[in-house]
Amino acid sequence: MPAEMETRIYSFSRFLREKYGEKVWKIPVDAGFTCPNRDGSKGHGGCIYCRMDSFSHLQSEQNMSVAAQIEEGLRIARERRGLEKFIVYFQSSTNTYAPVPLLRELFTKAISHPGVVGLDISTRPDCISSEVVQLLTELSTRTDLWVELGLQSIHDATLRHIKRGHTFDDFEKAVQALHPLPLRICVHLILGLPGETREMMQQTAVAMAQRPIHEIKLHPLLILDHTPLAQDHGKGLVNELTLDEYAALVADFIERMPKGMVMQRLTAEAPEEMLVAPRWALDKHAVRRAIEQELLRRDTWQGKLGA
Repeated sequence: MPAEMETRIYSFSRFLREKYGEKVWKIPVDAGFTCPNRDGSKGHGGCIYCRMDSFSHLQSEQNMSVAAQIEEGLRIARERRGLEKFIVYFQSSTNTYAPVPLLRELFTKAISHPGVVGLDISTRPDCISSEVVQLLTELSTRTDLWVELGLQSIHDATLRHIKRGHTFDDFEKAVQALHPLPLRICVHLILGLPGETREMMQQTAVAMAQRPIHEIKLHPLLILDHTPLAQDHGKGLVNELTLDEYAALVADFIERMPKGMVMQRLTAEAPEEMLVAPRWALDKHAVRRAIEQELLRRDTWQGKLGA
């Protein structure tokens, strides 16, 4: 990120440098878990935009164990990038939706690898049980810990439309349970969801600024082939954002965030062969440049309109 932009956005890379004194690499792994929105507990088929194979391919396509995925990630990061500190990122599906003894075994083994300084667990707001909270409490005494909550929007009408399978109240309860623990809460949000106006997305930004969370991940609505969303897009029922529109929405969000909130991600990619739209999302560097240019054009920065 250009030096000037480092003064306008509190980036994740900057946070990690400040915390660890050097670059830290995230190693994504796929534990092969499912989701309550797929197995029938909350629904079947998942959210209207979701394809499980758009995440890590190591476990699903190469049948690699979690341990093997971590070892391979460590090897690549050390050999190709010369790095020595790592965060293991349980990325795919819902990583607290499994028996707690199994979770304890997987997570404990993950943080036992030399050089691993942190554990990042991606999950859903409705999958934070009291047993999971106890496990997270244990883990937080052994390593730096992140919990990522996939919220996507504060608007229940939107959550119902995208068949998310949880409510904003579920998110509020999860944050209430997690906030007292010595861990970092990161929230996933999607900009450009069907039916959402710019004002609604700004309302989501304000709500996040008021919650006791630590980090935000933003990305545009990605329309992937072989999903219900792609079918709606083909019928002309879903409008895709332009790059300029997305950059403006991200800038709206950034300037409403408190200065201490870490903006962990501002965009996302998908495999080219899966992505129907928007195709500009394939070039993450161009997306970042567009966001930077919008912030510079407005002469705005993180916290300008917030705390």
